[in-house]
Amino acid sequence: MNILVVDDNESLTKLLQRYLKLKEHECTVANDGRTALSILNEKKFDSILLDLAMPEFSGIDFIKELTKKGKIAENKIVVLTASTITQKEEDDILNKGVRGLLRKPIKLESLMEILAN
Repeated sequence: MNILVVDDNESLTKLLQRYLKLKEHECTVANDGRTALSILNEKKFDSILLDLAMPEFSGIDFIKELTKKGKIAENKIVVLTASTITQKEEDDILNKGVRGLLRKPIKLESLMEILAN
C-alpha cells in the first residue's frame, strides 16, 4: 500500500514512516497541508493519514480543498487528531468523505485495521 502521512510533528511522521515501511508499505511524508496537496497533485496514494491541527493550512483546510476540487471521494483519508472535537465535528468530517478518525496517541493496531479496510 502507498500511504501519504501529513502531520506537522516531524517526530511522529518519521516514526510512522519507519513503522509503515516495516509493515512493507510505501510511505511519503509531508509536514504541512499545502505540501501534501502538491504531492497529491503529482501522485496517487492508497491512503492518506492526515493530522487535523496543523498551523497555517490545517487538515480541515486540506479536506475543504479536496472537496472543492471534487477529489475527496478519490482519496481514502484517515484523520489523526489530538484536538478535542465534538461528535458533531467528527460526524461532519466523516460525512465529507473521510474514511476514519483516530485520536492521538493512536494505537498502531487500530491504524493498521483501518488501513486494511
